[in-house]
Amino acid sequence: MLASTAPISYRQLPLRLYQIGPKFRDELKSRFGLMRAKEFLMKDMYSFDVSAEAAAESYATVTAAYERFFRQLEVPFVQVEAATGMMGGSQSHEYHFISPVGEDTLLQCSNCSYAGNVEVFGSDTDAPSACPKCQSAQLSRVRGVEVAHTFLLGDKYSKPLGATFLNTTGKPKTLIMGCFGIGITRVVAAALEVLSTEQELRWPKLLAPYDVCIIGPKAGSKEQAPAERIEHELLQQLMQICGAEQLLHDERKELTIGKRLLDAKRLGHPLTIVVGAKATQAEAPKLELHTSGGEKQELDVAQVLQLVATHEQHKQQLVEGTEQTDTKRSQRVGHVH
Repeated sequence: MLASTAPISYRQLPLRLYQIGPKFRDELKSRFGLMRAKEFLMKDMYSFDVSAEAAAESYATVTAAYERFFRQLEVPFVQVEAATGMMGGSQSHEYHFISPVGEDTLLQCSNCSYAGNVEVFGSDTDAPSACPKCQSAQLSRVRGVEVAHTFLLGDKYSKPLGATFLNTTGKPKTLIMGCFGIGITRVVAAALEVLSTEQELRWPKLLAPYDVCIIGPKAGSKEQAPAERIEHELLQQLMQICGAEQLLHDERKELTIGKRLLDAKRLGHPLTIVVGAKATQAEAPKLELHTSGGEKQELDVAQVLQLVATHEQHKQQLVEGTEQTDTKRSQRVGHVH
């Protein structure tokens, strides 16, 4: 595309073009759910600069943004030196979630900041026993799931394709490129793989479909009427704290609280609130609060609302400083029927 419009002016640079969309790959054997599938969602970006120095600055800017993104997800990750492979270029990094199901072997030095994929050294058997950066023997091997990859391409593609720009003297020069990609569906699948247990799904806070699930009394129970009054008041209060779109109200009251609570754990809501018999006690009424990965707590309404507010504040802190391009919030409440 750039070659077909070349030459462009140096004043239009740096230029960063990206797309988000489905990709298809003829996997010989699809496995690991969404992590290794024939169809997946990908974010691709290509950068174009006037010089190798400017391209290195773009590379540093984008890789810093990638690191911020992965820190926001609060899933253990590592940026590693990677082989440029068939893409080519002078520099490459991968981003991995650490997991025993990972297909890549990574080297990590506990003495310095070095981390690398064994592919850098040709093969697993060629990998060094000492850190290539500090020569320390404190080099360990872990498995990782690759979720993003970056390349500093130079002019490998722009030169043969004739993608040029006019410099300050009006002479054409070859554009210098970088390439950056994040596997969107793979990030979701890998994050769940790393955080979850066999019994419970656990989402990164920023990716959970809902923040709060509310479970009310079973239909026909003796506490149904008074508990439902508390349940509906609680719904209104929670909407003020986190917005209607972050609430899932499980209205399947023909089912027991235990059955609905089990489903909530399987769906991995960060916070699940149960309004049961203890909520109608004359003295010290209590709600049950179940946190993803945590123990059940019996708290009064004010304490539950405070913990929900704290959760929302933490989410906001995770995204502070990021560009918000869509501030319009959906006004829906999810229901399970």
